[in-house]
Amino acid sequence: MWALVKEGVIEKIYHGPKSMVLDNVRYPSNMFTLYTKEEKKRINIYDIKRKEQPNPNFYNISSSSYTWNASEEMVDEDFTVTEKDLAKLKTDTKEGINNSAYEKIESFSWLVQRYVYDHTQAIPKDVIQYAASVRTFCNTICTAIDNCNTLDEFKTVYSEIFKDDEKYNIWPDDTHTEQYRRY
Repeated sequence: MWALVKEGVIEKIYHGPKSMVLDNVRYPSNMFTLYTKEEKKRINIYDIKRKEQPNPNFYNISSSSYTWNASEEMVDEDFTVTEKDLAKLKTDTKEGINNSAYEKIESFSWLVQRYVYDHTQAIPKDVIQYAASVRTFCNTICTAIDNCNTLDEFKTVYSEIFKDDEKYNIWPDDTHTEQYRRY
């Protein structure tokens, strides 16, 4: 990102390279990356020092503001960060986990419907065990989420839910039930 700065006043922010006209001279979009710092300085274009953003899954981040930093001859980005509401994070995440569990067993619902209308058509044992395992695993994850009392605890559990091969992202194996799925 770059800024047009004249006499210490930020006049425009450029979020990406674009062609522009300054003082009746057209500059190509690639000048942002091809020009040296000194060449850009001659036309009052300065780099923006980006502030590192925290994970937006856990924090609210305000709109960026920019300040001219004369000593470094660059523009500093700033924004306010606040923690998201832990109770809402927990509720939203559990809702997502419950939806995932539902999606994993939904394709077997036809077996339940068949059984309701014809008790001689039993639900296969593998499907019953798989659905029970999914519900148990879902409850385990939701309990882990409920047990979080701080945002840091929640972030740890959250990362274990969504990283491959972490303890809360290893759903029960469904290979032995594939023959019963209907989509």
